[in-house]
Amino acid sequence: MDARTASIIVNGAIFLATFVLLTLNFRKEGQWQPRRGLKAFRYFTVLSNAFCAVTALVMAIAQLANRVAMPAVLLKYMGTVSVSVTLLTVMLFLGPTQGYGEMLRGKNLYLHLLGPLLAIVSYCLWEKRAMSFGMALTGLIPVLVYSAVYLNRVIMALEERRWDDFYGFNRGGRWPVALAMMLAGTLVVCVVLWLA
Repeated sequence: MDARTASIIVNGAIFLATFVLLTLNFRKEGQWQPRRGLKAFRYFTVLSNAFCAVTALVMAIAQLANRVAMPAVLLKYMGTVSVSVTLLTVMLFLGPTQGYGEMLRGKNLYLHLLGPLLAIVSYCLWEKRAMSFGMALTGLIPVLVYSAVYLNRVIMALEERRWDDFYGFNRGGRWPVALAMMLAGTLVVCVVLWLA
């Protein structure tokens, strides 16, 4: 199997698997529950996988057309960084604090582990192109945007409109440390994928 075919198959699988699993958030006990489904999109896990699935679809279409331009590569890179951050956050922070069993059970096995690994493998083996360090820093954008939203909704919003601190990033009022660590970790992911 050549690299182009492998890329098409894996990216198609990423898109389809993610679409099916995220659609399940909208159903409970055989009923459609749109509010429940939309609420799931407050989690970076869901957003990063959804974003990566879209970038995988773009890449698969570009490969099918045999016209993989740099914008498609850059989008896939950003999607891969996003789910890599999800994977590392689960393995290094959420797993130890909330339990690996919970983090890797059911659809979380795909969203937290298998999906990110597929994105990393497909990007590094079949899609990566040379890019400047400045371009590599675009991988920070999704985490920066989500950090701003999370900070606003968990800490700065009116109390009755706040989200629960479901990631525990403000435990003990230490959100500045958590923010610095997340951004530093994302930068490391960007550099590793840039150099890989």
